[in-house]
Amino acid sequence: MPASLKIAIVEDHPDLRELFVDYLRAQSYDVAGFCCADDLDDHLAGQDVDLLILDLNLPGEDGFSIARRLRSAHPGLHIIMVTARTAVEERIKGYASGADLYLSKPVSPAELGAAVGSVARRVRDAANQNTKLMLDTARLVLLSDQVEVALSKADVVLIKSLAEAPGRKLEYWRLMELLELEPDNKGKSALEVRISRLKKKLAEAGASDPAIKSLWKEGYQLCVAVQIDA
Repeated sequence: MPASLKIAIVEDHPDLRELFVDYLRAQSYDVAGFCCADDLDDHLAGQDVDLLILDLNLPGEDGFSIARRLRSAHPGLHIIMVTARTAVEERIKGYASGADLYLSKPVSPAELGAAVGSVARRVRDAANQNTKLMLDTARLVLLSDQVEVALSKADVVLIKSLAEAPGRKLEYWRLMELLELEPDNKGKSALEVRISRLKKKLAEAGASDPAIKSLWKEGYQLCVAVQIDA
């Protein structure tokens, strides 16, 4: 996900607009609020946004028209419609206009925040699809386009073993064996700690979540592609 998801809210009710803007800013999003299409267009002339939160009953150009126009101009834009129009026909029209989500008023800030979080994960995952990870076993580092993350020898063993395994997954006992851990509950607990630390390092390198998935009663699976460079 971008460091701060850029959001534009178009809502002509000033108190509701301020409530949504303040709530989402508190969640560390980059948010700007507008009362109509003209103000939104002035904002978009200077910068792009990742997500548009859009009321439908607006002065001047209505929400359906705004959505159609901006969806055509910016195919990657995400749109959440927030409106009192609850009829099925209106919902269908909303999705046909380009909405990713259609929320019926009244909408609490927490519900809107959850919807924004869902979009944020999609934006992050789309960005992470372009993140190439490379393991340098000689230097003990994990590299991506942006960063270089230092690894321990155990980290390198885990990543390399999982990346080269069929389906990128290995059983608990095999991973403990590779790390020279005792094949008991204590050894399994030590493995869990090392996997947890490795997940954080993979995330730091830009890997999508989950980078490593726990397979119940089996072992672990590496969920991202890693190129091995000896």
